[in-house]
Amino acid sequence: MKTKLAVLSASLLGACTQVPAAQQEAATPPPATAPSPAPSEAAPPPSEAQVAPGVWNVDRVRCADLLGAADDDRAAAVMFYYGYLAARAGIHIIDVSQIDGNVHKVMDRCAATPNMTVPQAFRQALGRHR
Repeated sequence: MKTKLAVLSASLLGACTQVPAAQQEAATPPPATAPSPAPSEAAPPPSEAQVAPGVWNVDRVRCADLLGAADDDRAAAVMFYYGYLAARAGIHIIDVSQIDGNVHKVMDRCAATPNMTVPQAFRQALGRHR
């Protein structure tokens, strides 16, 4: 989420401070060839759960997707799933003092099995009735 906001802000700022082409060519040194990124720095493949840009099938998101997200995005996603899956299970009362411990159980399950879907990790970590 913050990443999208940062990219949007940078794009808007760049649009507001455009330099005329003649000045830009004179002031810009020739581009250097960038070293190719190491394999570990390469972007991960797109998630199978992403149906289109910004559109996700929440039942297909894998733990690897969740674990690879930025901290703020991961925290928001976990809380979304907490409420979403509680609603699907018909749970109407949530003991907020249990949330941190339950989230840790889910994240531990995800770390152990990154190919598992997030809903499966919640069910296994917290039991079918939660």
